[in-house]
Amino acid sequence: MITFSVQFLEGHIIAKINKFKYIIDTGSPMSFGYGTTITIDQKQFPISRTGMGGTTIEALSSLSGLEFDGLIGMDILKNFDIRFTQNEIVFSDTLTFRTNSAIKLPIIDTVMDIPIINLTIGQKDRRIVFDTGAKLSYLSDELLTGTSVGDAEDFYPSIGRYKTKVYEVDVMINEKVETLTFGSLPAPLRMLLTMTGTKGIVGSELLKKYSIIYSNSSKMLFLESTNNYEDELD
Repeated sequence: MITFSVQFLEGHIIAKINKFKYIIDTGSPMSFGYGTTITIDQKQFPISRTGMGGTTIEALSSLSGLEFDGLIGMDILKNFDIRFTQNEIVFSDTLTFRTNSAIKLPIIDTVMDIPIINLTIGQKDRRIVFDTGAKLSYLSDELLTGTSVGDAEDFYPSIGRYKTKVYEVDVMINEKVETLTFGSLPAPLRMLLTMTGTKGIVGSELLKKYSIIYSNSSKMLFLESTNNYEDELD
């Protein structure tokens, strides 16, 4: 098990690993960045220079306005159980974290290793992508009811920066109602939901409310309220 410090900047989880800064992105199937390998807990993994579609770290840094050296995606993250907070990230081979009081959300499916969970929205279970690389969450337009509460700016490598209307939507998480902010995906990106057979994407906003354990070994997401979280090991 190993712990790294984290900066939570502009909705992005940036971990300092071996003197380099990496975005932690469960919504990316692959890792890429400067260098050829990354070592986590004595395990060495190769990384590419570019991501899907030829995306470079320089392009992501320019779009986000943040400085970092690489992005760690699911090709690496799938090898660990991981605890996320706004201050640190812990990688472990097994589920050694205390989860007794946590909300449990099964990982019901993966697409290119990207995790999918069920969230209850509009009184029905919806397949939702869990994407820590998304600073803004998204839903299919038919689930965005009511009046928009404003606009938000986001970006995607293939289309650059854009603005979208955002809505506050009640989400049932294990019998607890949370009000989360969701945007409407631009038309060129709506195919992402079709490709994954999902109705939305939930992003890093959850880290404002919960410490999160993403367990590959038990195929489970554990959410612990930031007010109650006990930083202890079993």
